[in-house]
Amino acid sequence: MRWRSWVVAVLGLMSAAPAQAAGFDVAQMARDLGVSEVRAGLFLHDIELKYGFPFALDYSTVDLGKWQNLTTELLFDLPDVDALHWLGSPRVGLSTSLNFAGKESYARLAAVWHVPVFETGIFVEPMAGGAVHNGYLENAPVGQRNLGCRFLYFYGANVGYEITDTMSAMVTVEHASHWAQCEPTANDGINRLGIRVGWKLN
Repeated sequence: MRWRSWVVAVLGLMSAAPAQAAGFDVAQMARDLGVSEVRAGLFLHDIELKYGFPFALDYSTVDLGKWQNLTTELLFDLPDVDALHWLGSPRVGLSTSLNFAGKESYARLAAVWHVPVFETGIFVEPMAGGAVHNGYLENAPVGQRNLGCRFLYFYGANVGYEITDTMSAMVTVEHASHWAQCEPTANDGINRLGIRVGWKLN
């Protein structure tokens, strides 16, 4: 199937990335800019959530033929100050989600909290922030979404496993919408479910 070919190709490229980065010293350049981790993966499109439940997927809308979104993310460490300790010491994630089927793409900036599950290697990461998209605000054609505002609120979560000290794999759920801030315009929102791989740089 086509989506499987995409998965294999992307994971192959990502597996080669650390070696290439070391050869060209890109990893050191990223560390100098405060980047602590790089993530990338593929996401499913046109997924719905159950109304009133922020992370409850409507599985009847999950179409495994719609691996249409390539997502990349840079995670930045914030300064080690007391105020951020009080907030749970989140990192900042700068991410793009590019749809290669002509539908909605977006970029988002979010706080990412890393919560290990004891010493199992499993972790959970809630995320919250904002996103900007290139989709329709209203009067969208069939197959597109009415998003109401150009800038949207964003939340999501990762559930992952640390394969090695530097490599992890995760399942991610993301949602972006205007939360009734642009009424009376529509608020279809964007929902994504995907798989990603991450590499720590420090």
